[in-house]
Amino acid sequence: MTRAAGVYTVVPVTTNETIVELLKRYVLQDAEQVVRIKNWPDGIALTTNLRHLVAGPEAADWSISAEAWVDDVVIAIRDDLLVEGQPERFGFLMLADGTHVYVNDPAAVAELGRRLVNGMDPVGYAQILVAFHPYSSAYRTVLAESDGLRRVLGQPELPDVEPIRLERTPDGLTLMFSSFARYVAPGGLALLDLFEWRVTVPAGKPAGWSSRATATGLPLDSRRDGVQSTG
Repeated sequence: MTRAAGVYTVVPVTTNETIVELLKRYVLQDAEQVVRIKNWPDGIALTTNLRHLVAGPEAADWSISAEAWVDDVVIAIRDDLLVEGQPERFGFLMLADGTHVYVNDPAAVAELGRRLVNGMDPVGYAQILVAFHPYSSAYRTVLAESDGLRRVLGQPELPDVEPIRLERTPDGLTLMFSSFARYVAPGGLALLDLFEWRVTVPAGKPAGWSSRATATGLPLDSRRDGVQSTG
């Protein structure tokens, strides 16, 4: 933050130039050519011959941004397609040591999982897995508490889920948590799928993870749906 003429101005942690370079390096395809870049104070709009992307810092939306070793979280979304739910996203963690993590890359996220052993907030890691591995247009959320479904969706008849748990084992560490995916079926009916996740971090090795559906196609009362928007 800088001060000029008695007015405080927030200076973005990640510059627009850095965001463009990240997109060119990780997101754009070999045959994809940049047609136009529009700069804003809080991010960019990048148009190519194939698609349109909007990108900028979104640290406030991600728990992992509270880690001392994370300077910023940058998210790019595809903004040229009409989808029911969430558009395709690409994410980057900007680290305090000047490096970055492309969170769409499974190998990079597996390496990131090593930090669970050193005290990384498990909710922050769980959010990355649910949001990016794999992509889905459904509205997805980590459920850290047993009553998370009822609190997020505002429907008291919804069941309890397994709360987030981090356990140390003789071979390393295990993280278990729940998530949901809310989507709209043909005809406009809002439905819910529930998932249980298991993350293992063997001693001295990257993390691995798996998820399984514990319930699918649960109908939701859209009149009492706490999720007001799935965009």
